Amino acid sequence: MKNAHKIRINPTPEQVEYLKRACGTRRFIYNWGREQWEKQYQAYKVEQETVPEAERTLTSPNAMSLKKQFNKIREQEYPWTYDVTKCVVEGAFDDLKKAYDNFFAGRAEYPRYKKKGKSHESFYLSNDKFTLGSHWMSIPGLGRFLLDQRKIEKGRGKLLRKLGTVNLAEKLRFVEEGKAPQPTKKRNQRKQVICESVKMLRATVSCEAGHWYVSIQVEIKKQRPPTPTAVVGVDVGIKQAAVVSDGRRLENQKPLEHHLGKLGKLQRTLARKQKTKDPETGRTVFGKNYEKQRVKVAREHQKIANIRRDVQHKFTTELARTAGVIGIEDLHLLGMMANHKLARAVADAAMGQLLQFLKTKVATAGGDVFIASRWFPSTKRCSCCGQVKKRMPLKHRTYQCLVCKLILDRDVNAALNLAWFATDMLRQLHA
Repeated sequence: MKNAHKIRINPTPEQVEYLKRACGTRRFIYNWGREQWEKQYQAYKVEQETVPEAERTLTSPNAMSLKKQFNKIREQEYPWTYDVTKCVVEGAFDDLKKAYDNFFAGRAEYPRYKKKGKSHESFYLSNDKFTLGSHWMSIPGLGRFLLDQRKIEKGRGKLLRKLGTVNLAEKLRFVEEGKAPQPTKKRNQRKQVICESVKMLRATVSCEAGHWYVSIQVEIKKQRPPTPTAVVGVDVGIKQAAVVSDGRRLENQKPLEHHLGKLGKLQRTLARKQKTKDPETGRTVFGKNYEKQRVKVAREHQKIANIRRDVQHKFTTELARTAGVIGIEDLHLLGMMANHKLARAVADAAMGQLLQFLKTKVATAGGDVFIASRWFPSTKRCSCCGQVKKRMPLKHRTYQCLVCKLILDRDVNAALNLAWFATDMLRQLHA
């Protein structure tokens, strides 16, 4: 199976300059490819409408042809792109291809240009271009870049090995059986995943709120634990983040609501920082204090997201270990976000992220997840007799059946209906 481990890295200020340049180069190449794709497609479209079929010479643009065109003009027009690893160029065109593939498949909107300070800063490394140690990682081109900046001529070989490595905050979680030493601390032992084999696939270096991370994707082979036989249903919501049919509940932590006061104060301080408009280029120029405050706002957002993610990870991990078959409901999250009275609460609950964690972890553990249609009456249906009500407003927190006189919490009733749905789908699957 494929898995990934995201590790925080601690680069020096000189190494940060290289990482920022690599991210900027990837962003520039992506925007170049996006611009050329649009121009060539428009020319191709005009030729298809005006020129006879026998005389047409243009073809529809694709990422591979644009990559070849860029490599031809790269040395003359963009020589500064050679300051970073060539994986940056390959990754930029891979991203461009994925963006257009997702658009044509109807999974995303039309690709847009990446803007500095707005888009996610990252770049890729292929598995044969980086080396991973216990608490260090070598990034291709980093040592050479630092040497050129310092203009050091003596001892180039020794300095290359030292300057090309970046410190990692922790070791890789996935280790091969019998090859790694046993950790001395119990906490590190719990974090280790012993595998029969571990193969490096790729790495992604990214920046979030001023912190740098590397996500290492690996392909592992290990024995799966026996799959539990329990069948449960999980109903997600706003008041209770998740309710399981066996009685377990995940309380909504509401991290955004609890940190909204501090976040608003930081954003108001950011709005008062100096920013001017360049009369020649028309671009907005931000002061140094503005950038410092922007990082503080970003780190507060990161803190909120980490609180939410940590709670959901722990809950879904426990659920995947104890339940082999889980029934969940497909939610129309865009429609829920359109309600201006509930939009902030829906976003704070992150129901889509919770369901995605659940799908991934149950599949990894060898279980099954059955997704009910969004029209499945999990809330309106009685879990005892099957009677379906016409309406069930949000203000009614208790389900009262008029036929069998069942009185039950509405969320528990919905979870029981989803468990019944999962049982029925499992029976049809093995019939």
